[in-house]
Amino acid sequence: MSVHERLDLAAWVSEFSLSRLRDEARDFVLERRERMPDEYVDDRSVDNHIKLMRPKWKIVVGPRDVAINEQLRAESLALAGYNGPRFPTDVVVWGKGEPSNRAVSKVGGLPYRPANLPWPVDDNGSPLRFVAQLCFVDSKAVVPKLPGDILLVFGDDDALIYENERLVFEWWQLASGSLVAEVPASEDVLTPCYGVLHRTFDRDDSIFEGTKIGGLPRFIQDVPECSGTFIAALGSISVDSEQRHPFVNRSQPRGWSREKDLEIGDMGSLYLFLNSDGSVEAISQCY
Repeated sequence: MSVHERLDLAAWVSEFSLSRLRDEARDFVLERRERMPDEYVDDRSVDNHIKLMRPKWKIVVGPRDVAINEQLRAESLALAGYNGPRFPTDVVVWGKGEPSNRAVSKVGGLPYRPANLPWPVDDNGSPLRFVAQLCFVDSKAVVPKLPGDILLVFGDDDALIYENERLVFEWWQLASGSLVAEVPASEDVLTPCYGVLHRTFDRDDSIFEGTKIGGLPRFIQDVPECSGTFIAALGSISVDSEQRHPFVNRSQPRGWSREKDLEIGDMGSLYLFLNSDGSVEAISQCY
């Protein structure tokens, strides 16, 4: 039984074709030169600005990022080919709001957690914030055998960034039954987002960055020491205020937002590893 929607890559490639994005970058720079000629000393400076504005490999948050990455990779394959290993991965592309299916991968909102159970608390007895859940039901082909179907993550911002050992993890099986109807009140509750999956692959020279299941970790800093097996990454959610289609279910630019998005430092990620005893080890890095 499938839980997640799958991304319609062809539709988003049509919406964000590289040729059109490159034309837009060129037109922007040429129009800017007309308005601000003193900013460009010669034609070479114009060309350099156009190159700077062209689409590049992106951290995945919304559908535009996936469309750009896949087109850039296709161009690379057409030019030079690739004979190295491929590591399948399910990349999470975000939609805004609560999903119709509570079991999907998500940030904030209501977790897939049985009702009438004590809520996890910190050392002071205060309720922990629900951060996210990662659903592995549709991704069993890209990860090892797991203790459950859905992994819940609880913790505050400091635990996400500096004190990963304070994060609390819970595994749950996909099953029928009553689910929790509310979360403890807090000023720090995250704005809900839900995941749509895109099955692709990582290469040693092009690793998808963002929230993902399986594949290779795209470390931002040095490769950390970890004995477990990489199973997933949870990435920050940040989109440009003027970007069209910032989420799979939002076509208009987001504009200025006061919402509480998931932020792990400066566009950081939380890397999750499964140990041989079934426990989860988390390591975060950011820019």
